[in-house]
Amino acid sequence: MSPNRTPPPSGRGAWIARLSVVETPPWGITTALIAILAAFGALVIGTLVAQAWLAGTPYVNLAGWLIGALIALLFVLQTRRSLDDRAALRLGAGGPPLPFVLFVMLGVAFAFDLLSLAVTGAFVPVPELLALVGRAPGLVDWLIAFAFMLLAQPIAEELVFRGVAFPALRAALGAWAGLIVTAMVYAGFHLLAYPPDYVGATPTTALWYGLALPLLNGLVISGARAYTGSTRAAIVTHAAFGLFALLKLLTMA
Repeated sequence: MSPNRTPPPSGRGAWIARLSVVETPPWGITTALIAILAAFGALVIGTLVAQAWLAGTPYVNLAGWLIGALIALLFVLQTRRSLDDRAALRLGAGGPPLPFVLFVMLGVAFAFDLLSLAVTGAFVPVPELLALVGRAPGLVDWLIAFAFMLLAQPIAEELVFRGVAFPALRAALGAWAGLIVTAMVYAGFHLLAYPPDYVGATPTTALWYGLALPLLNGLVISGARAYTGSTRAAIVTHAAFGLFALLKLLTMA
């Protein structure tokens, strides 16, 4: 076990104690901020590349975000190449089996969707998938959507937010404040990166799906990361939310 992390507590009622365990990564808040800004910049670059190559196609935004997520993933892997950095990213498995995490988080996603319907009264997709609404998506649309929502976005964003930013913010701000701030920054990132352009929808719908729902998702993902001590579990949690979003879109289609 890495010397910069105390062993996770076990036993009855220990889940709160597990959430309170703070890691001390070999980087600070400045590195975390650079990673977040680089991830946003990668999405901008990916969008520009897609606009140059695929202008006029209905899936241009999704393709751009897919390219951007891959750039962000490469950025983290390239800048965190030392053995200490790779260990601090916590990419090993931890806690419950990952298939169990996926199953439980699908249930959480379903509960959040019911809450979304109650708050907004609107049955709409997440902002990332808006381009597939109102038309008949083709095979390429679905392939890009699945690649982005299930692989590229979960891996890239969780390496940035739960791999790099999460331990740095908790080391600086404390366990609970760091967890909440990470989720808030994650929600703000989603609002800016994936604008909730719901045509004809109320401001409540746009604000909920653009900011409030990502905040709830971010709190759950951060909780999974803290409880398991594993960024891999955070990636699976994020992928579960993406899988539910795709299944919901399939029902709409």
